[in-house]
Amino acid sequence: MDKESYLAEIELRLRRYFSASRDGYKPPAEDRHRLEGFMQGAVFMGFATSAELGRVMERIHFDVFGKSIEERRQEGEARWQESVINYDRYDQPAYERAGRSLSDR
Repeated sequence: MDKESYLAEIELRLRRYFSASRDGYKPPAEDRHRLEGFMQGAVFMGFATSAELGRVMERIHFDVFGKSIEERRQEGEARWQESVINYDRYDQPAYERAGRSLSDR
């Protein structure tokens, strides 16, 4: 296998992986591990450096999602924080809460 074909296959696999995620499918961990191994093979064979592959990954991620990996990660963290439920009202024992009216809650 030549360098160009190998790197093209990495791009194809990255695009498939990111597209599945964008479309709401959670790719199996095995797919990610295979992709990482395939990318590590490119480094081992001298086809690309880790930094070069990182830039390829960032470019394809941006093509698929329209934002950087870091921007998407931060959005996910922000969404998670918004979904956190405040359980403070449950600090009081249930038998004490049960005696209050709905307007007191």
